Amino acid sequence: MDESVLDFYNDLTEDYHLIFVDWHHAISWQGEVLSKFIHSKLECLSKEVTSLLDCSCGIGTQAIGLANHGFKVTGTDLSPVSIARARIEADSFGVEINFGIADFRSLEKDVSGVYDVVLSADNAVPHLLTDKDLYLAVSNMYSKVKDNGMLLISIRDYNELVKEKPRVTELY
Repeated sequence: MDESVLDFYNDLTEDYHLIFVDWHHAISWQGEVLSKFIHSKLECLSKEVTSLLDCSCGIGTQAIGLANHGFKVTGTDLSPVSIARARIEADSFGVEINFGIADFRSLEKDVSGVYDVVLSADNAVPHLLTDKDLYLAVSNMYSKVKDNGMLLISIRDYNELVKEKPRVTELY
């Protein structure tokens, strides 16, 4: 990832919550959905899930929601500005999250320990434009997963969302 990605997220941090109609509801809903999904998949292995690394946590949308569902969450992100806001938001929601600054392509050396679940949600991974970077990211994410744990990566199709929900200016 080049500096433009870091600059993009540093600049977006203050207004990031505005991509959601109701950010507080999004935190709650995503926490519930992700928690149910994670537990349903890992229960098959008779695995109790407690620790989670959100390795592209941004301002904390999923990290806060999952902490509210009892996960012991560590949140990291490339953007120090996003991490600063995530700390403030976690405090305002009354949840404890261990935050740090890390590029998910170097988690193995930058983040200690292993986790039941490693998560990268929404659109962090699509910023990786080469096979080498994709391999580095997935390898580093996987290095943080406990045996019989889960690596969960999601990608949000913003192009499709724009088609479904056009901008207000496009309606008039």
